[in-house]
Amino acid sequence: MFGWLATFGVQSRARSSATTRWMALSPRTLFEGLGQLGGVLYLAPGHAAAPALGEPHDCLVETAELASLLGTRYVAVTCTVTAEGPREWIDCVDGQGDTLGRIYLLPDTDYLAWDGLFADASPAPAPAPSRRAPDRGWLRASRPRVLCFTRRRICGFTVLGVREAPISSLGRGVARDIAMSESLTTFG
Repeated sequence: MFGWLATFGVQSRARSSATTRWMALSPRTLFEGLGQLGGVLYLAPGHAAAPALGEPHDCLVETAELASLLGTRYVAVTCTVTAEGPREWIDCVDGQGDTLGRIYLLPDTDYLAWDGLFADASPAPAPAPSRRAPDRGWLRASRPRVLCFTRRRICGFTVLGVREAPISSLGRGVARDIAMSESLTTFG
């Protein structure tokens, strides 16, 4: 009955377990939503391998660091409460269960756009995709960057790009805390 009171004020990462929802999401739907988020912390994979593409989806990317997102078939929306406060992120996952990128919600992110990103997504078919969660090696090799995704339409294609994010000192501090807790090598 008073479980929250027993753990109140205790600095323990173990007191909160992460909750993850799996959604099936096409790259086009993902790209449309990412362009509305505002400032986020994006972890690009350390290697720029070309994604395994299935059916055509009328999407293009402007930079190599975004190319892996073209292979997205599922997103894992994860929420947890850490010693630093609440934290929410999405992992973009391909059909084989490999993580293609991770996007963290920051105080500067448009929260309504974040929730709207999943409005048209359908829950992943049961059971959830067999996922190989990113390990510490993947996280350390990733390239963290605070940015804004941009989206535009060109000749029937949805084009995803990035630009520098105007971010508050609070947002920068949260991004730095995330980078430290995930053992990321560099953060600018």
